[in-house]
Amino acid sequence: MGLSDLGIFHLLNSDPRPTFVIAYTPVDASQPAYVNPALREHPVLHESIVQLSRSRHGPFWDWITAPYPPGSPTASGSSACAPDAPGVPGAPGAGPARSFPFENLYWTRSIVGDEWVVISSNDQSSSSDVAFRGPASHNRGNSNSLLHEPTGPSTSVEGNHGWIPSDFMPEEESFVDVINTFDWAGTPLGPLSHWPALLQQTFNQVLVDSRPIVIYWGDKLTTLYNEAFSKLCGSKHPALLGKSVEDAWPDFCEKIKLAMATTSSKHRAGDEDEWRFFVEKADGSSEEKYLKWSIIPIIDKNRCLGFIQPIQDTTSMRLWERRTKMLIDLGDMLVTARDVKSFWVKLIQELEACQPTYDIPLAILYSVEDDSHSRSLAKACRLEGCLGVPIGHPIAPPKLQLEGSSQGLSTSFRKALQSQNPLLLQIRDGSLPESLLNGLNWRGFEDPCREAVICPIRPTKEERVLGLLLLGLNPRRPYDNDYRQYISLLGQKLTTTLASTVLLEEEARRGRNIAEQAAYDQAMLKEKLTMQTKEATESVQKFQQIAEFIPVGMCFGNHRGNIQFANDAWHRITGAPQVNPLSPEGFLSCVIEEDKPNVQRAYEELQRTLTVTIEFRVRRPVEDNYPLQHPIGSSPSFEKAGLDLDADDEGVRHVLGSLKAERGPDGRINQVLACLTDVTLHKKAAEEAIRKAQQAENLKRMAELATVGMYDMALDGRLLGANNVFFEMCGLERVDLSQVSIKPFETCVVDEDVTALKKTLVKLVREGRSQTAELRLKTQWTETDTTGDQIVAPRWVLATFMPVSNSEGVIQTFTGCLSDVSLQKWQFEKERRRKDEAIESKRQQENFIDMTSHEMRNPLSAIIQCADAVIGCLTKAQELVDTRFAKPDNNGVPKSPTSDSSTGFYQEAVQLLKDSIDNAETIIACAQHQKRIVDDILTMSKLDSNLLSITPITVNPIHIAQEAYKMFEVEARRVDIDLTMVVDRSYTELGIEFLDLDPSRLKQVLINLLTNALKFTKNGPTRNVSITMSASKSRPDARSSSVQFIPRAAELAWQGDGPSLPVPEENRVYLMFEVKDTGQGLTEEEKSSLFQRFVQANSKTHVKYGGSGLGLFISRRLTEMQNGAIGVASSPGQGSTFAFYIEAQVPSEEAFQEARAAAEAVGHILKAPSGVFGKGTSKGPFTMPKPTKKLLGPQIEGVLLVEDNLINQQITRRDLITSGCTVEVANHGVEALEKLEKTNRASGQFPLSLILMDIEMPIQDGLTCTRKIRELEKAGHLKGPRIPIIAVSANARMEQIMEAKGAGCDDVLVKPFRIPELIEKMMTVTKLLERAG
Repeated sequence: MGLSDLGIFHLLNSDPRPTFVIAYTPVDASQPAYVNPALREHPVLHESIVQLSRSRHGPFWDWITAPYPPGSPTASGSSACAPDAPGVPGAPGAGPARSFPFENLYWTRSIVGDEWVVISSNDQSSSSDVAFRGPASHNRGNSNSLLHEPTGPSTSVEGNHGWIPSDFMPEEESFVDVINTFDWAGTPLGPLSHWPALLQQTFNQVLVDSRPIVIYWGDKLTTLYNEAFSKLCGSKHPALLGKSVEDAWPDFCEKIKLAMATTSSKHRAGDEDEWRFFVEKADGSSEEKYLKWSIIPIIDKNRCLGFIQPIQDTTSMRLWERRTKMLIDLGDMLVTARDVKSFWVKLIQELEACQPTYDIPLAILYSVEDDSHSRSLAKACRLEGCLGVPIGHPIAPPKLQLEGSSQGLSTSFRKALQSQNPLLLQIRDGSLPESLLNGLNWRGFEDPCREAVICPIRPTKEERVLGLLLLGLNPRRPYDNDYRQYISLLGQKLTTTLASTVLLEEEARRGRNIAEQAAYDQAMLKEKLTMQTKEATESVQKFQQIAEFIPVGMCFGNHRGNIQFANDAWHRITGAPQVNPLSPEGFLSCVIEEDKPNVQRAYEELQRTLTVTIEFRVRRPVEDNYPLQHPIGSSPSFEKAGLDLDADDEGVRHVLGSLKAERGPDGRINQVLACLTDVTLHKKAAEEAIRKAQQAENLKRMAELATVGMYDMALDGRLLGANNVFFEMCGLERVDLSQVSIKPFETCVVDEDVTALKKTLVKLVREGRSQTAELRLKTQWTETDTTGDQIVAPRWVLATFMPVSNSEGVIQTFTGCLSDVSLQKWQFEKERRRKDEAIESKRQQENFIDMTSHEMRNPLSAIIQCADAVIGCLTKAQELVDTRFAKPDNNGVPKSPTSDSSTGFYQEAVQLLKDSIDNAETIIACAQHQKRIVDDILTMSKLDSNLLSITPITVNPIHIAQEAYKMFEVEARRVDIDLTMVVDRSYTELGIEFLDLDPSRLKQVLINLLTNALKFTKNGPTRNVSITMSASKSRPDARSSSVQFIPRAAELAWQGDGPSLPVPEENRVYLMFEVKDTGQGLTEEEKSSLFQRFVQANSKTHVKYGGSGLGLFISRRLTEMQNGAIGVASSPGQGSTFAFYIEAQVPSEEAFQEARAAAEAVGHILKAPSGVFGKGTSKGPFTMPKPTKKLLGPQIEGVLLVEDNLINQQITRRDLITSGCTVEVANHGVEALEKLEKTNRASGQFPLSLILMDIEMPIQDGLTCTRKIRELEKAGHLKGPRIPIIAVSANARMEQIMEAKGAGCDDVLVKPFRIPELIEKMMTVTKLLERAG
């Protein structure tokens, strides 16, 4: 059987006692299984219970979890719910005590179904534990039930009442005795032994409950209840036991049955309801009660067996609400009384209006006053009103003499006069005579009162009683603590309201007296006023006569502010017109606008204080020639101080005014006297004095708080005064300079700087002007840096010397300051060292880069030239073999060899020659690839070292693109790739011929992109690579190009030889180049990894195609350095398009003409730039032809080759001779100068046309040699025109190229190079010089 079937939750939820449930076995939960709302309303108690459940130890916990004694109903399993079996301590089988004190409450324990322990709190404190202990004879031993049939016809108290727990009070024994001796057999329930177990369990639980609870059992709804409920039955107990609900509650049975029907259908407790109920007491009287109840069904197997009706007594709460409302209404009414008489009237009226009327069944109100007919201090009472008392009734005579009288309630009234608290009168003790109660008209229930109270009404506790109020008490309520508190509050309410009424009445009386006295005083003042007015008139006339002679402006004004009298001085000072009367507006018009609010505030303040002093400014009229008032006796001192008191005052006078007001009898101001003094010059003098004093104080404070050392010194070096910083800098202790002579510069300045100090002081005296000098003091400067290290350095100061002359102009002393510049000196020295180190580091890096470039490019040049020579030789050999074995016939058609042996030899020889040519071309390709890798590595080194610069020069962009195109033309033909170049129409439309840009960086990007295009296209089925060149005035973006440009890095800027200025928008041109191929294309993932350092498209790229992964990264950096960007568009299997743009500038007119002249000299001006280049028809293997004499023109006869590398000497000399010129070789610069003396330019015969000059050489480098040659030409030691000098070096930096040109070289050719490139460069330089000459 579960708890929910019994409806126990409804019972516990409605129980006002704190109750909780825990599991009996096993007891291992950290929280109670259930806590009812009453326990949750006490957070502290609830927390104690929770902590107890968590700790599971302590006497209270041991009592809760104690095992049930053997033989008990729960132990035997015969009952599902039973309270603990009480036992005698120490007796066999005795269990734990049924009740236990905890947290100042008394707790009882019940066990339900061998599984749950229900612990409930009672109202009794644990301190009454002794009172609950019954006699030992009440122990029912091993009884198995709380309820027992009586053993005989009657039982005595000494008998064994087995159902009585030993923990209950003895008074409870009589009720249980009634239960056990009641004739239950005559009721529908039958004998106790025949009761169902559920009824016994439920009734047992109800019996131990402290709340009033009634049980209605069975179909007849038979009534059972506990002792608490029996008290509500009054005289009907125990007759109500065993009765049906109709017999028990004839007035409420229908309402109860309706609630039972509702709860039984829903199987849950019904809503609570409240009754007003009158309990019939044993003496026949009734007691008013308010009861709140609910109906709980008793369910067993879904069948309702009965109902439990717990009842809660809410009488105290309802009575308190009713009585509180009565006090509030009474207070609201009484505060409106303005005197004591009306107070008594309103009190009776409010008592009569009080609802319900049975709360005031009787009221008699007397006022208490002194008895005028008695010589003693006797009191008499006057009836002010009554309720429930007929006219003429002896209990309330109209007037009552208290002294020696026994009339009515005079005796009780006399006692009440001496009491501070209400006096209770009762019939039972004779204090309320019953004879006086006859014939009264009782209000409310019309029941006669058995008790009454007399409330003495006094304003305060110390004052006499002003009234007595007799109130009859409600006959249906006992005079308990709540009733006493209500009467006490009523007395306090009457006392406080009467006190306020008395104060109001006294205040009104005092006001009337004051008004009468004021009227009398006014009459007397009028009489005096008449006499004084006459005297005042005479005094005013005398005053006016005197006022005309004094320099102070004086005036009188009336209460409206009109000026009725003013002397001449007043008009001169204010500039106001002489009008009588003068209105306030007329006076304020003379005051400057900013001071008008101050004047108005002064008049307002005058209303309160009667005396005001104010300073304001007025405008001086143009015609005012009246001199300002000088401060008396102060002009000489002002003149001595250099103050000009006659300076322009800007037409403003400063006026000091003193105002005094006189009040009339009515309290209002009737006259104002004003005295005005012209303080313009006083103001100037005071302001100047304050300024100078403040200035002197500020200077003194500044000197003490200054961070520089300030001093005053005699010409002999003796210190006259100094601040603290000066002493600290010099390392001196501060002393009294009037007693001790100190010469700090002689002892504190280092010896090396003393001479400079003396020279500065001599110059100071001689020129009479301020001087400065940087000096070192002997004290050390120390500081702590950010790392915590201490810095110690010499103390440097910047000394300032200013001469101080006397009135005759003779320099007597000098003053100045010492500014500590040690930190700046230390930082300057540190920065200088850092700069030197940085310059040295950069120089070493550049030297390393130059050396690396030189050493790696030198052999590459020899390799390429040798490979070209091998190809030329093999090509010539192939021609000879073809001529030998295949002679042409008469028609010019070659014939095949005739014999088989000849045919085999011919084919083998041709194949060997072709293989050798292929191998030589492979060598060239590898050398070119090696050159590009070297260029990339050196470029990366420059980028990392921030040594890479952009150097724009005026060039033809198409020429630069063609140079890059020609570099790959041979390789493209060799691998059968159709390489083309297209100039877009947008370029032509802009009319571009020359632009300012860096050609080497532009060509480097083109070379990187063309290298990748050829590398990834040579193995495809379709082999096309195209270069497209376009231009625009606006920055290209994704809309104007087929590629997506990579966002430019924000930290990059245009780098060059110096900070470059932004290119003007009108001169700005954007050049864009697109390199498109038909290679294998790129995926999205591969494109995302491009343009990064050492990163290729995928891991197989290096294995299949080689490369370093630097080309695209360098290209991106180079384009961004030229204010451009680079991007890519590609799809797998569709090829790729790489595009980039750079920012170029339209050259100046001068630069344009120079570039045009140079281009015309070498024949590079393109008349039709919008064409297509590279559409040659020959494809397949391509070989570099061997140089012939046709390559050089007649203007180049002899060449002086200055080269220290023997291999380069031999190869270059051989190829130049082959090209048709004579060559002379020198190993270094000194030897070159010697050879120069043997040429036709000096006294020799060698026909010198041009010099090829290496830069890095021993003994004397090429740049030094070039400078000497140019010096010889300038001095006229060499004949003929300017000798063309071309620098041939592995130094590839633009700075080095510019340095070579600055030394006198006409052009620079960077190694490695091929002979055709060298020959083209030689012809170009020669033509330029011829045209210039």
